[in-house]
Amino acid sequence: MDFSLTKEQVLLKETARRFAEAEIAPRIEEMERTQRTSIDLIKKMRGLNFYGVQYPERYGGVGLSYLEYSIVQEELSKVYCSIGGHISVNTLCAGTIFEFGTEAQKEGYLPQLLRGDAVGSFAFTEPDTGSDPKAIQTTAVRHGKEWVINGKKIFITNATLPGYIVLFCKDVEMGAKITNIIVPKNSKGYSAGKPYEKLGMHGMEVAEVFFDDVRVPLENTTGGESGRGLGFKILTQEIAVGKLSISAQCVGMAQAALDEAVAYAKTRVQRGKPIGQFQTVQWIIGEMAAEVEAARYMTYAAAFAKSKGSNILTESARTRLFTSQVCHRAVSNAMQVMGAFGYIKEFRIERIFRDMKLSELYEGVNEIQRVISASDLLR
Repeated sequence: MDFSLTKEQVLLKETARRFAEAEIAPRIEEMERTQRTSIDLIKKMRGLNFYGVQYPERYGGVGLSYLEYSIVQEELSKVYCSIGGHISVNTLCAGTIFEFGTEAQKEGYLPQLLRGDAVGSFAFTEPDTGSDPKAIQTTAVRHGKEWVINGKKIFITNATLPGYIVLFCKDVEMGAKITNIIVPKNSKGYSAGKPYEKLGMHGMEVAEVFFDDVRVPLENTTGGESGRGLGFKILTQEIAVGKLSISAQCVGMAQAALDEAVAYAKTRVQRGKPIGQFQTVQWIIGEMAAEVEAARYMTYAAAFAKSKGSNILTESARTRLFTSQVCHRAVSNAMQVMGAFGYIKEFRIERIFRDMKLSELYEGVNEIQRVISASDLLR
């Protein structure tokens, strides 16, 4: 079993790192202030195909795997996790169409989503449900050759950016079953609220979405007529990829925290020597390094399994649970090493501390991940 990266993977990792440092880092202050994703940055990411790493070339992708995708997510998130999250949700939209859509849908929508010409969203969550499909209130009613959609979704990433949204609706003709529908965001009756003011992840736009008699062709049903009622299957499979993305983001943030702690420990002098020479600090940094490396290989293993076609529902839950906890501990411990300096905005660890908390919440809180992790053991 070879755990080393290939030359091509190392090159991709370095390319993503250089891009993040040269193009993302200078825009962080603006995105933090405006709480918007930089449109200029989206345009620059198109040139490097960061939106289509793991998808076939015939649809506009790069033709690599979920391992390479995770490597890119890690490197971008090490500098600014909001951009990792932005790409991750576009992947949820593209992945839904790629894995469940008709060939016509793949050919029609994927090239735009994978090249960054359109930005994707994934809409399941509503005010009265976070994971229970039976509680979905957004409805889709068939009227002639169209769907008529009404309802409201909350916490929808990229909702304010032009593109497409894969929408989970209660299919009225099918009772309580959920159908997924591809909706252009410029459809009449579609509107997004003002992005939420959040604790962190300010460069990732998240908002409420409203559907007021939105009409789209029946052919926009993900998977066509045979795809009706498969909403929960789509949700569970695609959310597993979302958790993989979050895991890679956590590794990136945890590595950034470790790097900050190490740099500080080497330069901060107390009692005539760098604090990195004190055993207490060494213990903290040593444990951080071990956990970050374990989280990285656990993420790579899940990514490799997904690339081989495995169902990673359980693996992604366990990986997201572990990596988010590692990230939390790493960032908190970096703050302990840095003391009060880690608490001020002059040092980036303060922002990472705010950003990392979302990794324990979205795509299902960690308590849900524990349930999924245990489920196959307790059957």
